[in-house]
Amino acid sequence: MSTAIIAAAKKLIILLLTDKRTWKVIGSIIVLAVCIILMPVMLLLAMSSSIANAGSGFTVNLTAEQEQQMLQLDADGQVIADTLNSMNLPSEILKAQVIYATYFQDVPKNSDFFSSYCSLFQTANGDMQLLISMLNEAYGLSISYDECMRSYAVIRNVHIDKNLFSDTTTKNHIDLAAWAWNAYESQWGYVPFTDGEIFTEEKLAELQAQHPDWVTDDCQKWLNRRTVDNENLLKSYLCYDWNSKEMNADGSTISYLSTNEWISISEQSGSMDTLPDTIGIALLDGETVGIYVGNGEVIYAKSVVDGVVKESLSERNWTSWFYVTDVYYPQTPQTAIEFQSYDPNIKNNLDLVQWAMQAQESGWGYVYGTYGNVLTEEVLQDRASIFGNEVTDYLDFIHQYWMGKRTVDCIGLIKSYGWYDNSSGEILIGANGMADVTANGMFDAATVKGTIDTMPEVPGLAVWHDGHIGVYIGNGEVIEAMGTQYGVVKTQLAGRGWTHWLQIPYIAYSE
Repeated sequence: MSTAIIAAAKKLIILLLTDKRTWKVIGSIIVLAVCIILMPVMLLLAMSSSIANAGSGFTVNLTAEQEQQMLQLDADGQVIADTLNSMNLPSEILKAQVIYATYFQDVPKNSDFFSSYCSLFQTANGDMQLLISMLNEAYGLSISYDECMRSYAVIRNVHIDKNLFSDTTTKNHIDLAAWAWNAYESQWGYVPFTDGEIFTEEKLAELQAQHPDWVTDDCQKWLNRRTVDNENLLKSYLCYDWNSKEMNADGSTISYLSTNEWISISEQSGSMDTLPDTIGIALLDGETVGIYVGNGEVIYAKSVVDGVVKESLSERNWTSWFYVTDVYYPQTPQTAIEFQSYDPNIKNNLDLVQWAMQAQESGWGYVYGTYGNVLTEEVLQDRASIFGNEVTDYLDFIHQYWMGKRTVDCIGLIKSYGWYDNSSGEILIGANGMADVTANGMFDAATVKGTIDTMPEVPGLAVWHDGHIGVYIGNGEVIEAMGTQYGVVKTQLAGRGWTHWLQIPYIAYSE
């Protein structure tokens, strides 16, 4: 094992010790045990070895220097999170934190370091090879792509990153596909009768006693990773509780049904020649279940030998598809605008809340530069010609998910309400006296505003950080047009990097 790899692993361990999310995931396992278990896994040097569990008497004794290092990593990790949130890149936070903690201890850092560092993740646009190449060139490093991917996969395996998913308040087809992608990319294993939790020595012994013919010694290769069997790759998504970070079988209608019963109660199903090009659709080959992830590819838990794999549809004889019960799939686009109560005489904060909630519940999409009208090819091409790669980088995704729906960008969600003409039902630029401004322009124009720690409990306030804005709807919740791959979603006020609140100019406020 090289000195460089050992050093990288130690730094990654410190990240695990520092990151509060890891504590929540691991639960009752003490930190030293986590270190002992994960170190070999991280380095992929003992994947098939049996690792003895640490006893409960172990404690972690850190030197003053180590404690300071942990505190600094924690602070730096928060800066990275805040910076990427301000760029609307929450899905890159964990990746950026892991790479930073692993490789950047000795890199000089000036006042612009974190903005420059995070900008590379924006430029790479999810291309890990390109990202590593740019990091190596910018900072004089020699990060190995394969080594980095293995380390990152281990962290993703232990910690299911909420930021990779569009809406954790619902079970929906986009996140079902994202769940499958995460299982594949973080190298989940296959063990019969497991449900997505981390596979331990204790679990192995328990299952071998209960199912000796099914759970053989071959399953040891998946120790200390998340594992599923074929059915449970899909069920693990339905049963995962984002608050407790545990599997809860009671949360799914299909938990106690067979695969044939799954399709029998589905609202929509058919033969493969009728497969819609919609991600998150379930596929069947006998009793084998797969999850369609688009571009003619399917992810499924294949075998003890293979684990969770991604294959082209043609590699297996899939016979039918179906919509999974309890999962939301796109319906006929909901484009009607309806209010339970509405004051046509004055734009106000309470009607703005209704407007935002309607946009989220109707599945409005996100296209940069749009402001609430139904997306047509003509509108899309116009936006692409004006805003360039803010639109053109996502054309395939937009065509698949947002055509025929109402779309907005972050400030467009607010402007669409301000510009809505109730008499004609049209959304007209500049209507009702609301200026055509950016998110930052709206913040600058506001006369009533403050830092987020002073925010009053008033639904219809806007929340803001540099370059992004959302609508506060009360009870600690925000509706925001998050990005092209998310659309209009409901999020928690906390943890999204909001720095300020404001009363939106041009509308009246009442509590």
